Amino acid sequence: MQHLRERGPSAQQTLAELIGVDATNLVAVLNSLEDSGLIERRRDRADRRRAIIALSASGERVLADLDLAMRQLDDEIFAVLTPAERDTFNALLAKAISHIGAECSSPPGDSC
Repeated sequence: MQHLRERGPSAQQTLAELIGVDATNLVAVLNSLEDSGLIERRRDRADRRRAIIALSASGERVLADLDLAMRQLDDEIFAVLTPAERDTFNALLAKAISHIGAECSSPPGDSC
């Protein structure tokens, strides 16, 4: 859902490749999200065989609620840090995370 929010509607196969999940496994997840009203599936007008996945208004609201909950949790956990310390901490975490898999040349879904 986060990929859909950040990048907009996506072809189902492209989404599977982006998140490194087997397309067959992704179908079950997408079915559940669609049944819950969190995403919408529609046919691509240019190629009717291709499904386009988009975040629904309900999905947007759920993600917004999750963002709020995460900010509140961050505020609670990191209350002892000054704003500058939190900025430094977040920058260091982002640097560490960007390093994970940077050396990996395997296709998405394969382990390094």
